[in-house]
Amino acid sequence: MLNNIPRTYCLSNDEQGMKVLPWLLCVLISPGAFAQILPQIDPGGLVNAASYAQPISPGAIVSIFGRNLASTQATAQNAPLPPSLAGTSVTINGTVAPLFYVSPTQINLQVPWSTQWFTFSYTPASVVVTTPAGSSTPVQVAVYGSSPSFFSQDGSGCGQAAVLNLNPDGSVSVNSPSNSAAPGDYISLYGTGIGLPMKSPADGTFSAGLAPLQSQPGIDFGGNPVNVLLPYAGLAPSLVGVDQINVQIPEGTPEGCAVPVSVRYGQFGFVSPTMSISIHSGRGQCVDRPTQSFGSVTLTKTVTSGTAGVTNADTLSANFPSGPGVRVPEPPAPSQPGSYSGQIAAETMSRSCAVNGSSQLSAGTLTVLASSSGQATVAQPIPATGGVEYQESLPDGFIAPSRYTVLASGNPVQFHGTLTIPPSIQILTSLTPGTQVSVSHNFVIDWTGGTAGELVKVSFVASKGLFSSVSSAYIDASAGSFTFSPFCTGSPKSGFICVFGVLLSYPMSADDLSVEVEVLPSSGYSGTVSAEGLTQGVQLSWMYRYIFNGLTFAP
Repeated sequence: MLNNIPRTYCLSNDEQGMKVLPWLLCVLISPGAFAQILPQIDPGGLVNAASYAQPISPGAIVSIFGRNLASTQATAQNAPLPPSLAGTSVTINGTVAPLFYVSPTQINLQVPWSTQWFTFSYTPASVVVTTPAGSSTPVQVAVYGSSPSFFSQDGSGCGQAAVLNLNPDGSVSVNSPSNSAAPGDYISLYGTGIGLPMKSPADGTFSAGLAPLQSQPGIDFGGNPVNVLLPYAGLAPSLVGVDQINVQIPEGTPEGCAVPVSVRYGQFGFVSPTMSISIHSGRGQCVDRPTQSFGSVTLTKTVTSGTAGVTNADTLSANFPSGPGVRVPEPPAPSQPGSYSGQIAAETMSRSCAVNGSSQLSAGTLTVLASSSGQATVAQPIPATGGVEYQESLPDGFIAPSRYTVLASGNPVQFHGTLTIPPSIQILTSLTPGTQVSVSHNFVIDWTGGTAGELVKVSFVASKGLFSSVSSAYIDASAGSFTFSPFCTGSPKSGFICVFGVLLSYPMSADDLSVEVEVLPSSGYSGTVSAEGLTQGVQLSWMYRYIFNGLTFAP
């Protein structure tokens, strides 16, 4: 209780910093008043300064939001950036960070290049803001080697990306709806946290010349990845903490006023929030493609087995995307005999952006009625980026071989259709926890049941921290079997290393490996019904999904 009693403090500017003065000149201040002037970092208040998302990364420009972060506004005047402004400083894991700007509610800084991070998972970093009043409570923030984000023209972290057109006549101009770039043109995109350079400059300084990144980032325009070597991807010369990517827009890239663009750094990097650029074959004023829309409703039964036992889950998922040139996804095609593909599952930043002109429409309340039982269930729209989506847990056992009626009478989407779910397959291969999968021998998965034309997707999923390696094949259900053959490299002298697809590391622990088997209609959906409010109707579909966890790799 004594700590809460107001006390009299008398302040002066003598060498000791405090001196008792006659009581008439003193100010009565409670201990609580002192606590209120200490700097405070808002929950989730440390973010990439371009996208306002997490994680953060070494060398990136970061914003801190909070209260009492500085006594006044102050801005660095030149490089190298100072370690403090207006008496405010910031440390990340004990290292002082260079500062661009401070104010009572916001700080912009560069993360020190020496900040540590792990390859496959987040590294926690402790951040402390210090002012003449004292230090903030340390706040933990996730750090990774890349936090790829483009700057936006309006500073919101979404919308039109900060892009320069490198025009054929040698001039440079800002990309905008009234000043589009054409397919085949070169552009420069600017961001921060995209990746680590071959050689980092000193903290708070810039690179005077070219400073390429250690790995080439992947750029995607409107769903079309750039599959050629980039002319340049590295630190932007003369700009502290800013990254620059020069790229040629591929021929055949979709055109429009807001063509989605995103970036991913290397094989084990995050995917940036999606922004947009303007592309038009004639340059100048962009022209949007006609707005298209469609719907997708899927009933999924998932059976998961592992060391914790077996669980069942019936779910409904649905979305109704709308936007310029939106197309119904192409259905999966059966894999070539004996072949399968591997990829690294991409992680995304903590924030997503809606692309201008695109949205997720609402169908109001979705109602699903099972003919065999007469049981009905409903799903309500939930907020999502750019609109709403549907993710609903259904009663246990609701999904079974039966005929279902699906209807919606929302605004703007309305429809009424039927969906027939057939019996599933029965998997014959033993995949109990602890099952060993030898990387030196073929691995065969057998099943019975299914109908010719239905597809069975078989996948190896090897997880390591934040990332997963997925090796998959699509097989006609009537085949009844699929064989994974390992890829081996090396020589008899040096020895061979054999893997299934793209594995993150070897050996893997028991919980890192799983086999997934999905059964779905041949076209990816059972049928399409017309819908009011949509240009391309609604796809009604089903899926049986089996997940076998706790498997192990063996030599």
